[in-house]
Amino acid sequence: MFFLTKPKVKESDLEKALKACKLADKDGYQDAHLYLVHIEYAIASSIDIINNCINDMGNYHINDQSLINKVKGQLTIVQDEFNQSYIDTKQNIERKHKQSANFNITLFGRTKAGKSTLMEILTHGDGSHMGKGGQRTTLDVRTYDWKGMSVTDVPGIDAYGGEKDEKIAQEAASYADLILFLITAGQPEGSEADWLVRLKKMDKPILCICNFKRSIEDPVRMKRFLNHPERIAQQMNIKELSEQFNKFIQVNLPNEHVDFLVTHLLAKFYSQQSEYADKAKQLEHVSRFDAVEKAITQEVYNNGVLYRKKSYLSIIDSPLYEQMNELFKFSADAYSQFRIVQDKQTAFDDWCKKFNEDEKTNLLDTIRNQFNQLRNSVPGFVEGNLESKELTQRWKENCARFNVDENIKKAIELSNNKLQSKIEETFSELQSEMKINLSLNSNGTLGDYRFTNWKKVFKWAGTIATVGFGIAAIVASGPLGWIGFGITAIFSLFEWLSDSREDKLKERRIKLTNQLNGRIDRAESKACKEIENLFSAESYRKGQIISIERQAMHYLSLFKGSMLSLSNSERELALGYSDNHVQISKKIVENILQSMGKSYADLERIKSVARVPGRRLVIVVEGKEPFKFDKLQFQARLGNMEEIHTINFNFNNSKEDSILFLFRYFKFGKPLIKTVNKGKQTVVYVRKREFNQKEKDNLNVIQQIMKVHIIIK
Repeated sequence: MFFLTKPKVKESDLEKALKACKLADKDGYQDAHLYLVHIEYAIASSIDIINNCINDMGNYHINDQSLINKVKGQLTIVQDEFNQSYIDTKQNIERKHKQSANFNITLFGRTKAGKSTLMEILTHGDGSHMGKGGQRTTLDVRTYDWKGMSVTDVPGIDAYGGEKDEKIAQEAASYADLILFLITAGQPEGSEADWLVRLKKMDKPILCICNFKRSIEDPVRMKRFLNHPERIAQQMNIKELSEQFNKFIQVNLPNEHVDFLVTHLLAKFYSQQSEYADKAKQLEHVSRFDAVEKAITQEVYNNGVLYRKKSYLSIIDSPLYEQMNELFKFSADAYSQFRIVQDKQTAFDDWCKKFNEDEKTNLLDTIRNQFNQLRNSVPGFVEGNLESKELTQRWKENCARFNVDENIKKAIELSNNKLQSKIEETFSELQSEMKINLSLNSNGTLGDYRFTNWKKVFKWAGTIATVGFGIAAIVASGPLGWIGFGITAIFSLFEWLSDSREDKLKERRIKLTNQLNGRIDRAESKACKEIENLFSAESYRKGQIISIERQAMHYLSLFKGSMLSLSNSERELALGYSDNHVQISKKIVENILQSMGKSYADLERIKSVARVPGRRLVIVVEGKEPFKFDKLQFQARLGNMEEIHTINFNFNNSKEDSILFLFRYFKFGKPLIKTVNKGKQTVVYVRKREFNQKEKDNLNVIQQIMKVHIIIK
């Protein structure tokens, strides 16, 4: 922006321009209320979206009320903040309208940059508001008149302990039609460039002024200053400062370039004071302040009407755009959590299948080995105790030596511990990987996003701790609970007396052996059946291994479904906000093109406008004919050096074909396109890689144009 070559605007022309600005204020106010109605509708519909989300959770068979309340609470936080944002925006619009008597210029810059000195110059003050030394001069917002405009002086940024000052300054800047951004000559500070970027993203037109601060209070300094104006002019060449400052800016706004109007504000102030009347002309000349005045009046004359209208729309669009992007991010995060749980669930299910197969085989082998050892002891036991009168007691003692009950129980407990460890590992990994809790930052805006205390939500640890895996069903009375079967009762006294002793012993040996082996076989069969039941999906019973696995899978399904519902709901809210952002951007573009002489028929061709404030603007037009306009002039009237694209679009193509067309236009690879949420939404998945800022902006505008959600996966 080079203003020195332009002719000075006549006072009469400036007056006409300011009158036009007052008329434009009415249009801007009406437009703002129209879009406020749209925002109000979007917020009101969020209640339906929340209810639909809860209903969807029911479709996923999620009946855990605490989980439902948690998800509902998260969405309610979103709704509450957007409600508050709407209230704040409406109040800001009304406040702006009340201040609408004059075109507003706001002074912005760090402490001691010279804002108060500039105020004294414009009001021909006596210097009473100018600071001394390092003090914070302006502690509140002050407004005064200059040439039929209102000039607002705000607290300086980056002052020690001045966080409150910065908030006040930013709020005041949001009402500005034009901002004068002041820096001082010397080494530029990155924080100053950061603030300028923030103001650009708020869609504020800015004139940058560099205050050449050189002390001239001392008479000797004053004399040297005035006697060698050529040296001062040489010193006021801030080429290096300008280059460094623009490097800072272009990190975030690659197309932006600001030019500084250099002035010595103190010299201009002294030129207005009676004690320096004899030096007034010299001070005025050296100060170069005339160029600053010309630039301000020229900017108001050329673009005041557009800036006036846009200031209303920016008050709405700036927070709207930020919240839209936050919602898309939240939706993508929630979907990412859904995928994390889904992957964990698949991995756990695969693990369980192998675990069940391996552990069932191991447990059955353990049982068979244990009973075979007992079975192998039968011949020796029979020979040694065939005529014993304490046969039952002796058999109990024999069984006790093999410790069958305890060995089977230990094997089952080992399987239990393996499963429990896997569940703990799965849920612990989820606890560390999941980031799901919607919270508010200290400044009242939506912040990070995490669910807290996974274990408490699902209570899985308590469930597992109560499980005995059905061990009691197998070993309550011991797998050999048949010990007291009363062996001596199988022979009658008659049989014992009537046959020879050898025959009796032989017969008794056979019967006792068969009876013991039969009992062992039945106990082994019963134990094996119980193990089969532990892993049987058909024979569901609390305490089974399969039931614990199902419970863990159920909790994973609950959370997976809730994350999907949450993602869909946040996406729906974001798409509603995106549509409003597109409509406001379209209105801003139409206002500018109309001021440049574009016909109503030309404006009718514009079907959509996608915008990343400060960086990228895409105008989508219908028809094959080129849509021509002077882009440099457009940028000047927009107040931002945004990269501008015009795209001729075939609206008869399918949504998928249109998305693919835009991906080709912006030189992206082919994406994966899916409809989700019962076909109501479209999600476009892009392969994950390192995107530069320009590519991210292009993905953002595709998202706006096509009303889709682009997720980098």
